[in-house]
Amino acid sequence: MSNLRLLIAWIWVTVPLGWGVYQSVNKSLPLFSGASKPAPAAVPVK
Repeated sequence: MSNLRLLIAWIWVTVPLGWGVYQSVNKSLPLFSGASKPAPAAVPVK
């Protein structure tokens, strides 16, 4: 019975933790993918 309780406790902790890590990675991917380009430099008017 103790092994079953330990397994349930591990699942209880790791599922929400894994979901949080997954969401964090998904939200941070645009930071590292280079999808956004820098704004063009302003050309001085003569």
